[in-house]
Amino acid sequence: MFCLGITAPVTAQAQQKNLRIATFGQGGPMEKAAAAYLIEQYKKLGVQLEFVNLPGNRALQESNNGRLDGELMRKAGLRAEYPNLLQILVPLATTNTVAFALDKNIAVDHGWDSLREHSFSYETGTKLIEQNTQGFSTGHAEQNIKTAFRQMLNKRVELIVIDEQAGLQLVKELGLEGTVHMLTPAISTIPLYHYLHKKHAALANKLEILLRKNH
Repeated sequence: MFCLGITAPVTAQAQQKNLRIATFGQGGPMEKAAAAYLIEQYKKLGVQLEFVNLPGNRALQESNNGRLDGELMRKAGLRAEYPNLLQILVPLATTNTVAFALDKNIAVDHGWDSLREHSFSYETGTKLIEQNTQGFSTGHAEQNIKTAFRQMLNKRVELIVIDEQAGLQLVKELGLEGTVHMLTPAISTIPLYHYLHKKHAALANKLEILLRKNH
């Protein structure tokens, strides 16, 4: 289990509800901030959170079938593919999807279409990237995004496509500043939303009302 470094405090209230929320990936600053915010908001509703890190697609499957209670945050519109997930219609964050490269002169001026011309890797289960590059012959999903960066260093792929904050964190962790460059402009900028399983519909309504008050 990957720990975001944030846990909700244990309470003595016997009636408190506990939810297990899926996350995936490395858990960058954006995810940590969203997790901390949700812990505080759920606490107001008498709910304690536990975050369970899984590979991206498996996380969605576990949330959709009810073995987990929801997703920390994902792109809008997942219910078309995962009908048991309720989208909380208040954005938690905005993600910039960007490309990192050894060659800082690669042009990415045409958004997703820019990726048709270059080999690229991304983390398995990142629905935003999967759906927007469907049919591209140049893309490859990698279970471990750090492995993808190593592939780029070995010149097996030209680009890594990832959330901006997560990518910058990984470049720093891997000691690649000055070697790997973030390309501009961003490939895409979209809001991200929290999801709950439909068995928590009443709670989802209460949470959405609470988040709207703070938005």
